[in-house]
Amino acid sequence: MNQNDQNWLENRVHAAVDDDYYLDRDEEKRIKEEAAAKGMAIKDIDFVIRSELQKSGSVCERILIDELDRLLHQFTDSDKRLDAKEERDALDKVLIPVTGNKKGLDPRVAEEYANSFCRVNSVTRDSDVKRRAAPIVSLALVGILVIAGLWFASGKTQNDNSKIEAVTGAASVAIVSKKDKLEIDDQIRRAQDFIERSQFTDPPEKSAKACLDTIRRIDSAGQYRGAEVKAMASKIVGHYLALADKSFAGKDMAAVTRWLERARLIGVDVESIQDKEREFRLINTKK
Repeated sequence: MNQNDQNWLENRVHAAVDDDYYLDRDEEKRIKEEAAAKGMAIKDIDFVIRSELQKSGSVCERILIDELDRLLHQFTDSDKRLDAKEERDALDKVLIPVTGNKKGLDPRVAEEYANSFCRVNSVTRDSDVKRRAAPIVSLALVGILVIAGLWFASGKTQNDNSKIEAVTGAASVAIVSKKDKLEIDDQIRRAQDFIERSQFTDPPEKSAKACLDTIRRIDSAGQYRGAEVKAMASKIVGHYLALADKSFAGKDMAAVTRWLERARLIGVDVESIQDKEREFRLINTKK
């Protein structure tokens, strides 16, 4: 490998991991394809990628998944069962960063792979058994609550019933775990960094929107740091609306439409976006 190719590949790897210290499988595949298209040998590509990851304390998702696969086979090949301790040991091995690394395997990737592994290899997973049992217990508890509610309803006011419904509704909201909170903290940090770089929606996999989408998947109710997440989303929408104003002043309606479409992607402040559309006469102003 000549020096120019090596410098290009080192910079390419650095750019892929400098914001999150994590080289996912899609990024690794793209880098290898680009390097191979330049005529670089596979062994040289692998060596440079490994070296750059080690220098920055970054991790390779593919390697961590290979390690998780090895551990799952080790624990389940003989009895086709993954008990709670084995699962915890396997996940901790890849989720907790080793000395010198700044990240571990993405928890969602680890969970998806463990699910797939157990399904493909006909492995019984104790945590799945518990999860299947949980709805049955929940239904029983709900039944008791309903019966109790009907009994009390005869002697209670409508206001009392509303309180019961509010409590029942609150109980149905998923609890955000400690691991989820750590992931949300990390996603908020990354989103703030992307906002400072003006990477609001592009590139799709490395943007503030991608981080906000991840947070919403983890905590759809916004129980943890929800106000901060909403404020960041509104800030992005405000930026796009300002760009739309500027483009409208320059009579560039194609750009106006583009900025408003990007604002809609964020998923908040819909009324503000619609007001701008009416102002720019992009929708019917009649109400």
